Amino acid sequence: MAEDHRAEEDTGQRFPGVHWVRWNHAAAERYPELEQAIERFDPGPRPAAQASATWLREQGLNGESIPYLLIEDGKLLGFYALTAGQVELSGGHRKRLGLARPTQGAVLLTQLAKSAAHEVDGGRLVEDAIGVASELAQRMGATVLAVDPFDEATDQMWQKRFQLRPSRTAVPGHPELKRLYAPL
Repeated sequence: MAEDHRAEEDTGQRFPGVHWVRWNHAAAERYPELEQAIERFDPGPRPAAQASATWLREQGLNGESIPYLLIEDGKLLGFYALTAGQVELSGGHRKRLGLARPTQGAVLLTQLAKSAAHEVDGGRLVEDAIGVASELAQRMGATVLAVDPFDEATDQMWQKRFQLRPSRTAVPGHPELKRLYAPL
């Protein structure tokens, strides 16, 4: 899994180099300095990124979705969060994937943001999310990674850059948008 809790090295810096940290209450107790990194995190001006950063600060430890933090030298470069969900697929999509039921279990990517202050490609966050989602899917019987786009712009980004497809499931609070998915 994408979790990395290494001990301090002789430099006294707890997070030299690059690490992934699964952010939960145990990690918050063990690494209180990461709360400062979260507070200093600047996702830039895009509304979707701002909303994700606010979620991490205010609700990231509530357990509804689990954040995975990309840390380099003590700085938060980006993060994503996962939870369980489901999508309803069309008959054609199900047939292409070899699936029988219209409603499929999903690993839902609920949040994602990268730092505007550091050189980090969002694709790196998505790649790790897909890896963790694949491991989780094997344990829970999910067949797809799903994403609820924040708005029309992020919907188009997910479809064009990452080839996610629209499902039949409406995005909660945004019935004009459909939950997107990719097979795992």
